[in-house]
Amino acid sequence: MRPLGLSLAAVLLIASALPASVGLTQPADTPGPPKEDPRERALVEFREGVALMAANDWAAAVIKFKAAGRFAMSAQVAFNIAECEKNLGKLVSALGNYRVALAKAEASNVENVLKAAPPQIEQLEKRIAKLTIVRKEETVNPAATIDLDGVELGGTQIGTAIRTDPGEHTVRVMVGGKASVTERVKLADGEVKSLTLVIPAPSGGIDVGPPDEASAGPSIPGIVLVAFGGASLIAGGVFIGLRQSAIGELDDLCGGDKTCPSSAEETYDRGRLMTGLAEVFFPVGLAAAVTGSVLLATMSGSSKKTDEVQAISLLSPDGTGPGFGIGLRF
Repeated sequence: MRPLGLSLAAVLLIASALPASVGLTQPADTPGPPKEDPRERALVEFREGVALMAANDWAAAVIKFKAAGRFAMSAQVAFNIAECEKNLGKLVSALGNYRVALAKAEASNVENVLKAAPPQIEQLEKRIAKLTIVRKEETVNPAATIDLDGVELGGTQIGTAIRTDPGEHTVRVMVGGKASVTERVKLADGEVKSLTLVIPAPSGGIDVGPPDEASAGPSIPGIVLVAFGGASLIAGGVFIGLRQSAIGELDDLCGGDKTCPSSAEETYDRGRLMTGLAEVFFPVGLAAAVTGSVLLATMSGSSKKTDEVQAISLLSPDGTGPGFGIGLRF
């Protein structure tokens, strides 16, 4: 009954600490309902909290005391909040509020709290458990976090003793918003315990070596060569068309006896240039297209074939040039 006696005395103390209740304060000529003095409301909340403590309704009582504390957190209010939290099993929070009550009591010389708070602080220091969580991982996983009863732990809390309420607690390893490891630990009054959590290795980014021949994709060099060869053949065709156009112009300028005026010299030079370009682009394009096709067919992108590229040449029977010719008359 000692906590209750202290609470009843605290009612008188808080009442004397507040200015005399002015009840409903509002000018007579102001329309509307009267406004309640917040100090009066705080005193009402405190008294209701004391009544709920007498009925052992600690959960409802602490709500009332905290409501009163929002107006003025006196030594008496802090002490009664601590009393409720202790009976609810929230020993860590209760210890903090007992210390707040003692500090305020020392500042304002509240004798009841000065006498009652120190024994409560000493008792809770012995009852509070301590849990050390050890993080074990072969490969550092920066995406993995650890939470205790749904509250994420900071880096400085890992590997150090955490003051914890006695009872059952849930510890989880969270990766990507999901629990990959869940452990439940039960702590008795004053128990000191250590829990080691194995952190999963990070997923992705693992080097599995070069692909084998069966799993290799299409040859990139082969694709490039086929594309280049096709473009070269198209260019050669364009130059052949331009060469034929030059021949037609020469026929018109020179007449049937093939006697050409000096004005036909430019057309003649253009025709020779188009012929030379066609003779270059056609063989090169054909060779590139054939080589690329061979690389694609043999899947030369595999690991066994990336170290060398085999060139394929298309030679004429005497080995001196491309294996085909284009007859051009100028």
